[in-house]
Amino acid sequence: MTVALISAVDPYPTDAGKKVVLAGFIDYLTERHGQDNVHYIKVGVAPQQQFPVRVHVVPGPSRREVLGNLMTRVSTGRASLQEAFLGSPQTAAGIADILERISPDLQIYDTVRMAQYAPDQIAAEQVCYLDDLFSERYDRMLQAAEKFGDINVSPLGNFAEHVPAKLRPLATHRRSQTMLLRAERSLVRRSEDRTARRFRRSLLVNADEANVLMERTDLGADRIQSIPPLITVPAGPERDYNGAPEFAFLGLLSLPHNDDGLRSFLETAWPLILKRHPDARLRIIGREARPELLALAATLGDSVVMEGYVPDLGAALSGVAALVNPLRFGSGIKLKVIEALGRALPVVSTPIGAEGFASGPGTGVLIGRQPAELAELLCSLTDRGINAEISAQAREHFRTTYSRSAVFAAYDTAFSVCRGQLHLC
Repeated sequence: MTVALISAVDPYPTDAGKKVVLAGFIDYLTERHGQDNVHYIKVGVAPQQQFPVRVHVVPGPSRREVLGNLMTRVSTGRASLQEAFLGSPQTAAGIADILERISPDLQIYDTVRMAQYAPDQIAAEQVCYLDDLFSERYDRMLQAAEKFGDINVSPLGNFAEHVPAKLRPLATHRRSQTMLLRAERSLVRRSEDRTARRFRRSLLVNADEANVLMERTDLGADRIQSIPPLITVPAGPERDYNGAPEFAFLGLLSLPHNDDGLRSFLETAWPLILKRHPDARLRIIGREARPELLALAATLGDSVVMEGYVPDLGAALSGVAALVNPLRFGSGIKLKVIEALGRALPVVSTPIGAEGFASGPGTGVLIGRQPAELAELLCSLTDRGINAEISAQAREHFRTTYSRSAVFAAYDTAFSVCRGQLHLC
């Protein structure tokens, strides 16, 4: 069977959540259908690294086309900003030409950005990977900005590379940030719902968001499904926890939800932990820390260590008591939780940080709703017996839901085809 995956994202290196998911798709499709039968249609700049499958590059829209889209499509409510920044008749023609030449049995379109290039008759038989519900993400960012007041709610995030440089300052000022978020929340919700109705099947990584989309569109579980991301945890040192009050935070620190959650944790829960364990230490692993976070960490002395990028996560996490995931807003699922489960590392999270995961007793993912609860759970995990029990639960959680065999079984259903057309399993 021949497969085409259409995306504007280069999955390699896999240094962001979206890239991890796309690389997992490529891994799965290659194993199931063979390297020569998988095609990656990349919109925009050519990939910088060698691909394991065939790559076809299609130029993205010009600056003039983007500005035209903003005036004619966004202003009239016909497209979201995401679609406008990647919409082009020339790009559409290039994609159509490649698809005609390779004649794939299965076409996978990456989010509403690429879904706009699928004609209705094609979409009706093919798959769209929606990633997260961006409408839900933007709604939560707006709620968090109103509730907490001191967070950075940049609406571009990792999408900034597709936005003309002259337009990016609009997303850096608080008032224009809020205006953009409100506008895009409505526009992208309309696009998400329209895409789900057009495509034979739409996929999300968060089961809760899949349910939200089903309710919004009145579509069933055969049309909208959640799928786990494929995260390969390399063999590393066995978990070796010795009872030290040492914890870790993992994530790209420039992302608003990571920056906000971590600063809130350091200001509220971390002092409670230090009262009980004056020698406690939090290892913050991740790139691109913002100045406010660096300044806050500096006030906490040796108890907080900013480690930046760490090439060997196995060694870094093998001796800590737990992964801390104290997010106050966000959407999708957090891949750091799967990274921890794959290393049998207990996770202590807020409800937001654990959305999309099984959590609570027996899962290895413990939930704290208030700073005092987070502190209590983290302190309890310094008991070696309790830690070993929760660690075993985390390992089993990963094996049954996120191991390679479990993820591939889910993908067999999500990407199944029958006689050249999708078969709804």
